[in-house]
Amino acid sequence: MGFDKIVVEKDCLWFGDTKVEPPFDRQKIDAILGEPRVDEWECENFKGETEHYITCLWDDLGIRADTDNDDHTTYTSFRVYVADGKRFPHFATGTFAGKVMVGKKEYTQCKMKYDCLTHELKRGPFYVFTFLIDELDTIDEDDKEKYMDTLLISSRSVLISYEPPKTKSQSQAEAKETERKAAKYILEKLDEPVLVFNNFNFKLTVIEQLMYKKQLLKPRFDIYEFAEVRKGRKIDVEEDGYEPINAVKKWFKDLEIPASMADEVTELLFDGGLHVYHQIYPFWDGEDEYFDVTRISDSELAQFKNIKKAIVVSCISEAAIKKLKAHGVEIV
Repeated sequence: MGFDKIVVEKDCLWFGDTKVEPPFDRQKIDAILGEPRVDEWECENFKGETEHYITCLWDDLGIRADTDNDDHTTYTSFRVYVADGKRFPHFATGTFAGKVMVGKKEYTQCKMKYDCLTHELKRGPFYVFTFLIDELDTIDEDDKEKYMDTLLISSRSVLISYEPPKTKSQSQAEAKETERKAAKYILEKLDEPVLVFNNFNFKLTVIEQLMYKKQLLKPRFDIYEFAEVRKGRKIDVEEDGYEPINAVKKWFKDLEIPASMADEVTELLFDGGLHVYHQIYPFWDGEDEYFDVTRISDSELAQFKNIKKAIVVSCISEAAIKKLKAHGVEIV
């Protein structure tokens, strides 16, 4: 089937002269666009979890549709390829011959906001994402330098994403869930003896063992969740994560660790890949000495009677290694 335009309205989409209202049932859309080529693939999300994707492609039309992640019976977005050129994996091979419009205007004529490598606008329950190549001179010079290839590829397609309006009960449930998550990160003074640290970077290696390896120290801090629920100054991990995030660093500094957990620490790992480092400094590349343990005091080590071994890869000074050896810790 061929048609000369795709139109985004406040309550529906038009494929040519055919009006389609959400939710976008796969069978209903396939009857309009024709039988698609189905592409199934897996990818890690930003939390490192593997997700299964089913993408449908109409190569002759230059259209791709993504299915929902639950039962894959509906389409949640449509990507329309408006220009030839290099594309990302799992993209349709053809190019749409018609126009993409938002209301009565072509998408290139609409006022869009630039955010996180794309221009975007909202119309009803629909979001339209693209990159307007004519606006290249208005974006940050660092973005140009780092992401020019991505920006050019993004300019060759338009993503139309549908987000169902939330009911009152859904909004209330989400608010309660946000409150529950936020409560996890409220630190309170413990009414029991706590571990005392003179050197913050050494404290982080202990936290790594108790929070991330043995999962005894709660909550298991997650920077994306913390950023989502934190009140006050907003944290944008994708923007702020190229520097240490002070609010996260302060959280770990203020975190009290029960002294009763000291005996659970039987080994330490000194390495640039510790989970805790990438909570404070998400995109740290390990090229500097920011997390190096340069000193460990006798009083700090005296709290840990059961440390038998330290695995040393990086991020520790010779002086700190000597101190560990003096306390009978085997270095491997």
